[in-house]
Amino acid sequence: MPDDLHEPAPEPGSEPRRGVRMRGCDGACGGARDGGADATCGGPCQGEAEAAAAVVAEYLDPGLPRHEQLAEALDRTPTGVPLVRLLEALDPRSLDDYDLAELAAGFTRMAGWVHANLAAVAVELARRPGMAPRPDPRSGRGTGITPERIAATALSARLKRSPQDTAALVREGSEFSGDLAATGQALQAGRISVPAARAIAARLADQVTWVSQPVQDYVLPRAEHSTVTQVKADLERALLEVDPEHAQDRRDAARAQRRVTHPRALPDQMAEMHVVLPAEHAIGIDTALEQAARSARSGGDPRTLDQLRADGLVDAVLTGTPLGAGRDVEDASPTTVPGFLPTTKDSTPAGATDPAGPRDPRTHVLVTVPLSCLVGEDDAPADLAGYGPIDATTARALAQGGVWRRLVVDDLSGSVLDVGRTTYRPPTALADHVRHRDRTCTFPGCPVPATRCDLDHSEEWSPAPDDPRPPGTTSHTNLGPACPRHHRAKHEARFDVRQPEPGVHVWTDPTGHRYRTRPGTGAPTEHLDGPRRARGTPPPGRTRQPPPTTGRAAPTHGDGSDPPPF
Repeated sequence: MPDDLHEPAPEPGSEPRRGVRMRGCDGACGGARDGGADATCGGPCQGEAEAAAAVVAEYLDPGLPRHEQLAEALDRTPTGVPLVRLLEALDPRSLDDYDLAELAAGFTRMAGWVHANLAAVAVELARRPGMAPRPDPRSGRGTGITPERIAATALSARLKRSPQDTAALVREGSEFSGDLAATGQALQAGRISVPAARAIAARLADQVTWVSQPVQDYVLPRAEHSTVTQVKADLERALLEVDPEHAQDRRDAARAQRRVTHPRALPDQMAEMHVVLPAEHAIGIDTALEQAARSARSGGDPRTLDQLRADGLVDAVLTGTPLGAGRDVEDASPTTVPGFLPTTKDSTPAGATDPAGPRDPRTHVLVTVPLSCLVGEDDAPADLAGYGPIDATTARALAQGGVWRRLVVDDLSGSVLDVGRTTYRPPTALADHVRHRDRTCTFPGCPVPATRCDLDHSEEWSPAPDDPRPPGTTSHTNLGPACPRHHRAKHEARFDVRQPEPGVHVWTDPTGHRYRTRPGTGAPTEHLDGPRRARGTPPPGRTRQPPPTTGRAAPTHGDGSDPPPF
């Protein structure tokens, strides 16, 4: 943050400091403008800026380092009117990158407060006498409609939201005032996100109190630092730990809901379908599609992986063509399937091949099973790669029916975990070890399985000529899975990652925020916010980009002379 945010409010007529809300004057206020659309004019808008500056000053702690004051104020201020007052006084255009991210976090906290109160209002409406259903005039008995459904229907019209969404609001309001009161309080305080709170409410709504309470107690502290995908995995893991006896019943009830939806229209003659399957079946299909698509790409097919996956599924379902077996692209005639429109050459572009016979690609689905579970000593949850926790019964069944190979490689097995500078590409055993150790992409909150990730050198194998750091090695201490999106972010944007110990990854983003992840352990992401380095300075080895200005000179930190890291 600029150094002047902690100073007293400016004197009347002086320029308001950066960080406060100061919209450009259009001259309508009668003040004299000189200095551009964002300059002060001496008119009424000048007074508004001075008032905003005074508001910001009320929230800042002068005992803290100047560059930490705003972030601390945004984090400490209670949600509701106090936080709204601070957010309204700040001008996003005048904040540096670090504090702009903190401002976004402040608005996210307020979104939780809004949703918690909206759910409370929804359930209060459902409890009003006017929401009671009318009895059948002929029999005098109830019709089966509930006050909750009536309230949800009324709210759907007023809020212009679907009845399903408003029904969920009513249910959440009921849960947040009952067994899941702690979740509602965490949401209202802005400690957890709206998607996380909704996931908790949806999963625990039908659980008895002796199950929902310990699950909530386990999930909530982690949810403050987790994405909604991680929260859902934590919920499944906790349910399996707290109530393993009913895991079979929950699984059977869920499998009874397996389905394929009918197509829903999309623009330009496209459509989408939704499939709900047992996790092991869905992961198996996904893995088979991915392997077939990558095989076709390596054979020269110009289609994207997404296109190949879609076309492979269509061929397998409509024509019975095995996955990975394409059609001869020289044959321009459409393929006619009885009852369906023909599939034209457009879906099989040049480069696809038609093998002499059907392929039988071996699909590996990775399941990590604790030895104690495998031998029947306990019912500890296992982990299905690409999905998350599964119950012990399912894990044992998959283990009995699978093709096994050793995945956990370590010194006891004699596997080499460090090949130094002898080779860029890690040997198979080393690659397997790193992927099995980390399980997913190492970027904060990214759920992409390690099997679909590149193996990235934390310390660059070939750093830039002006990078003072030594080249990295190909070892388990310097490798980590990175999905294509986050691998590109590291190499093409101002993201940096370090691995202080094997399996522990520290990411620094372009705003200066740092995050520590331990993806292989299931631990939530840690936001490393103390002791913080000076705001506005780049990560080690990065060049600094100046923050945007609003027509006034902006104080900066650092000399901007550090070289890039690659």
